[in-house]
Amino acid sequence: FFFIKMLDYLFSYYYPSSSLNDEDAFWYLDVTSNESEKLEELKKKLSSKLHPGQDDDITLLRFLKARNFDLEKTATMYLDMVEWRTTEKIDYMLTNYTPPISNEKIMKLYPHYYHKTDKYGRPIYIEMIGQTDAYNLLEEISIEDLICYHIWSWELYQRTYLPACSKAFGKPIVTTTVIIDLNGLSMKNFTLSVQKLLNSFSKIDQDYYPEHLGAMIVINTPMIFRGIWMAIQPLLQERTRRKITILGTDYYSTLRQIIPDENLPTFFGGKSEVPDSFESVGPWISEVSK
Repeated sequence: FFFIKMLDYLFSYYYPSSSLNDEDAFWYLDVTSNESEKLEELKKKLSSKLHPGQDDDITLLRFLKARNFDLEKTATMYLDMVEWRTTEKIDYMLTNYTPPISNEKIMKLYPHYYHKTDKYGRPIYIEMIGQTDAYNLLEEISIEDLICYHIWSWELYQRTYLPACSKAFGKPIVTTTVIIDLNGLSMKNFTLSVQKLLNSFSKIDQDYYPEHLGAMIVINTPMIFRGIWMAIQPLLQERTRRKITILGTDYYSTLRQIIPDENLPTFFGGKSEVPDSFESVGPWISEVSK
């Protein structure tokens, strides 16, 4: 039951399609004529309701893709996002929000960080779920504050990390390569409180920050986890199967397909040292320090 719930979380939390294929890396720069028409129709439909900072073509294409280019569903999704941003004052989150505990303490209890870029120029996000101390994390910070921290992290990603990667790579970067490390995972990591938190994260990610995933690789998965995946995989649609790559300890060659050795952390077999503090490292460093 626990592993089925974890699979369900991974599917919902990272709902956008992902792929290791070169063809899909920059899908938003190579849309079909029909998709271009849908984009223009959406802009006309939303018109004055387009939200500043969320009104560029690539953002609108992300929302369209999240709703399979259904115009009515996309418009509804987009306007729900606008209402949320306005009501919750999300546009001011980066300047008005300060995490209630130090970043050093958060990283010690919940190791997650960005580390350089993949071969497409996309930031690499690493989440070490197996090393997360969920009990003590929730002793230090409330679920409500963790949700605010999650949104603040998204805003930092959209407004700082992606623009810096785009500048460094010379083309728009709007997606991420995600590595989920399950080494050390146990039942204690997945309490009812954690499930509640992940459900909140999932809704935020799907509804307000869609289609930011480029590729996702889950490594160091327990054997039973992989067994369940292999059993249900043939029953899933291709789009769903492409959402996630599940591996055991034999992950190095797969990671190397999209991450150069010089950018891959040493503990994953690469040549790049990760700071002990799990500080994020990449083209955005100079912007974050301002």
